[in-house]
Amino acid sequence: MGKLHELKKYKFLLIFKGGNHLIIETNTDIRTAKREEINGAIFIRIENQYTINLAQIESIKVKILKQTS
Repeated sequence: MGKLHELKKYKFLLIFKGGNHLIIETNTDIRTAKREEINGAIFIRIENQYTINLAQIESIKVKILKQTS
């Protein structure tokens, strides 16, 4: 039997320089997540192991998802 879909806390719309868009649902608040410097670039790693290069992001929009018990 498959695993039930886990509810996430945040839904982010990332708009990249060049116009590409990516929607991510995550428990990590990208706006305040720990930054890591790698070869002079600043990255954020979120719990599902996505790594985001902040230099490529033009804007971030966030929606806080409601949690139900």
